[in-house]
Amino acid sequence: MAKKVKKLRLILGDQLNHQHSWFKEEQDDIIYILMEMRQETDYTVHHIQKIVGFFLAMRNFAEYLREREHEVIYYHIND
Repeated sequence: MAKKVKKLRLILGDQLNHQHSWFKEEQDDIIYILMEMRQETDYTVHHIQKIVGFFLAMRNFAEYLREREHEVIYYHIND
């Protein structure tokens, strides 16, 4: 039996749009990945509250997708 190939879709922190066509229905062949990356905090000076809010929005969006049966991989800043 052939193994089903899955597509990996990277969602960046500035792409947290629940109305995007990608999320209209759950698809078995798609995995979404979101990553809290240190590079996002270091490329310029940011207030700590902005960074925390940014990562919290990403975490909430990942949970939103999971609640709608999407497959999600999420890497926290310390993973």
